[in-house]
Amino acid sequence: MPAWRGVAYLHKYTAFLQRDLVRPRQRPRPPPYQGCLLNSIPDPGAAPVKSHRSMDRLKRLCKVLGSNYQERLDKLGIAAGHKEMDEKTSKALEQTIRVLEEAKEARFSKLQALGLKLRDLWKFHNTAPENILEFAETFACIDAESANELTKEKSLSMELISKATEEINTLEASMVAKQKKMYLGKKQKLLKLLEETHMVPADMKFDPKKKVESDFPKAISDLKIMIKQVKVQILERKDIVMRIELLQHAVNNSLSVKTSERLLRSLKNMVVLEGTFLFDGKDVKVVINEIEYEMKPASTKPALPVKKRMSARLTELRDKEQSSPDLPPPPYPSRVRDGNRERRKGVWGKESKR
Repeated sequence: MPAWRGVAYLHKYTAFLQRDLVRPRQRPRPPPYQGCLLNSIPDPGAAPVKSHRSMDRLKRLCKVLGSNYQERLDKLGIAAGHKEMDEKTSKALEQTIRVLEEAKEARFSKLQALGLKLRDLWKFHNTAPENILEFAETFACIDAESANELTKEKSLSMELISKATEEINTLEASMVAKQKKMYLGKKQKLLKLLEETHMVPADMKFDPKKKVESDFPKAISDLKIMIKQVKVQILERKDIVMRIELLQHAVNNSLSVKTSERLLRSLKNMVVLEGTFLFDGKDVKVVINEIEYEMKPASTKPALPVKKRMSARLTELRDKEQSSPDLPPPPYPSRVRDGNRERRKGVWGKESKR
């Protein structure tokens, strides 16, 4: 064999040895420890299991949930500071961690719902920041995407949930009182607008005597819609209402006849173009006829029936007689009737002869 072939073979063999020694052949690694398998057979002579990761996980869960870590270890029978345990204890530890994880997710969901409700109540009451600061953890729960983001001590404790629930109950009771006050305010505003434009609640299908004890937001919303509608009606009715008010005022006060007749004539022309127009619950044409009758002079008005034409003195005497029937009847107020009776008897003629 030539010398150069031997040298080449030697270099090739040396490189093979170096590769095998420096980087040995990779073998499949065993899977990481995942606790005790359910179908594994306990071996009394087996070596103790090291589960320091599980114990650290239990400690973090107890910190977030506000649970006592040492009590958990005592229940599991794990001495403080020991990281090694048998297979049965390791299995109980994994079960405890699983239960705490479920409790963590459940508390996170509940606290997030409470935080959303608190946020809406704080908006309604316009709560000061110093009062919201007490519920910073609850408020932070709203923006968290998962429970793993909350790592502060007792950030998912039952104490925090109870505190948030009590605050919600207090704010809701105060909110109901405020909503009732708002409802009454809106109701008075609606009635005032109806009075200004000479409308009645029945025109808006509103019953002011109806009592509202619950569902104030819906009642307030309905009142707001009615108030908007009445404001639109005020603008549309303003011209006719203003003329009717002016004529009613003219009846009770001195106003020239020509001016009153001109206003009445223009009002009649405007009403003809309108459809159904109610004024204080009555048809506007009826109201105009009443105003027109009041504007007529007293001489042109039809006389009252005979039974109603009675002097004030006779009316007063009749009332006294009805109020005190035991007293004797009062004398007749005039001597005219007695004089007529004597005249018929011829007494006046005798006196004149004398």
